[in-house]
Amino acid sequence: MTERNYHIFYQLCAGAPSKERKDLGLETDITKFHFLRQGGPSSTPIAGVDDAEEFRSTQQALSTVGISVEKQWAVFRLLAALLHLGNVKIKQSRSDASLDDEDPALLLATRFLGVNLSEFKKWTIKKQILMKNEKIVTNLTAAQATVVRDSVAKFVYACMFEWLVAIVNESLAGENGDAAERAEMFIGVLDIYGFEHFQKVSPRLLLISISSLIFRGRIPSSNSASTMPTKNFNRR
Repeated sequence: MTERNYHIFYQLCAGAPSKERKDLGLETDITKFHFLRQGGPSSTPIAGVDDAEEFRSTQQALSTVGISVEKQWAVFRLLAALLHLGNVKIKQSRSDASLDDEDPALLLATRFLGVNLSEFKKWTIKKQILMKNEKIVTNLTAAQATVVRDSVAKFVYACMFEWLVAIVNESLAGENGDAAERAEMFIGVLDIYGFEHFQKVSPRLLLISISSLIFRGRIPSSNSASTMPTKNFNRR
């Protein structure tokens, strides 16, 4: 694999001020994070792209759509939590998964997510089944617990994405939210998976791809950017 994960992770590691980076337990060396090194050494940096500068541009864009600096850093704190979550070591103990209470990545992830460490640990390596009036708790294997860990990361990221889309849509709606009714035209942004591998995309290929996505119902009928992110955090 030579594809990067979401760019914001690399931007955060490269562009966060030293104090904030230290507070979030981040490193400029992205190979320290499991979720970021899955693309291989040739996936980053990208020639001609300054992640630190892109981070500053991202902050400016977030401010433009009305997201306060305080909320921005709350988002960055969650993003840092996801990077640490990917580093949580899940071990196999006989047939059961186990987690170390003193794992630094686990401590940072639960702290930034604002969740109880013992409860998070318990439900990462165990599952509960309801059988009529009885609750049965069983242990997971390390492979199953890893899926749980990665699923939590994807879910949190998806929730942040939806929240950001709602903020952007609200900002674009204008006063009293009537911009959509008054608008005769709008500008839409379409991100098609895989297009980054082409040096040049012809109008014909673009139209064929858009038509295919519309046919399969993958593009919403409104101009609301409501597509969920689907990129895999754990690339193997």
